[in-house]
Amino acid sequence: MGKHDVSFDADIFVRTASLFSIKRDTFPPDAVTALAGDVIRRLTSDSRRSPSIDAPIISEDNVAAFCDALVQPEPDAALRFIEDRRAEGVTRYDIYLGYIGAAARCLGERWDEDRLSFFEVTTGTGHLYALMRALRAEQPSSLSSFDTRRCALFATVPGEDHGLGITVAADLFREAGWEIDLQTDTDHDGLIAHIECTEPHIIGLSLSSAGRLDALVRLVVAMRIVMPNAIIGVAPGSGLDAEMVRDLVDIDLVFEDAPSAFDELERLIRLRG
Repeated sequence: MGKHDVSFDADIFVRTASLFSIKRDTFPPDAVTALAGDVIRRLTSDSRRSPSIDAPIISEDNVAAFCDALVQPEPDAALRFIEDRRAEGVTRYDIYLGYIGAAARCLGERWDEDRLSFFEVTTGTGHLYALMRALRAEQPSSLSSFDTRRCALFATVPGEDHGLGITVAADLFREAGWEIDLQTDTDHDGLIAHIECTEPHIIGLSLSSAGRLDALVRLVVAMRIVMPNAIIGVAPGSGLDAEMVRDLVDIDLVFEDAPSAFDELERLIRLRG
């Protein structure tokens, strides 16, 4: 194995792929299309930011075969492709660094050329995102342990009109000794750009209405690409089904109230640390 080899969790891959499929069946096509476009754009740009010296050389035939596997309805084909590459000696880090970016570009090109149906492109995108989540890779410059300091980013979901609840929560956490970066009324791209700059390991989001659930899903997917190992929690409004939010969004926990949020975050910090 290469020195940058990392763990691959097949269970996370299958679970995340299934979660992405639920998103496709739950939200209107335009919302799912925007989500798929985000994933392709971010995974493509993420691979281009990686050090070129470490990037593996991948044949066009291999990239095409990987795309063919990704768009299959079940995730088994993509898993078999990765297992075959591993048997050939390709490190999991090189799969993350090379194959994911190349496949994202291939999916994007096929989509632009109308060679993929809506179902195929969203399926392939979901499998690619799930693969990224399962690899849990880090760039060579940031091979460090989870940051166990009591620091967090708190933010409202883009488009939310109510920031009072998360502002109060930020004050409570600060009184308890936490350092809180509070972001309200920030749009999607601005918030992701802020996360890329600050690299928070703990993120708390506020969602007050079901009408912004698709924006939450899109936001969390982008966050997972930018900060794969961050702890992400959501505080849903009183009229929202917490279990529905947990089942639909790729998050680590749901914040029910401040005391339980403290306890859950402390538990997760201990596990990660």
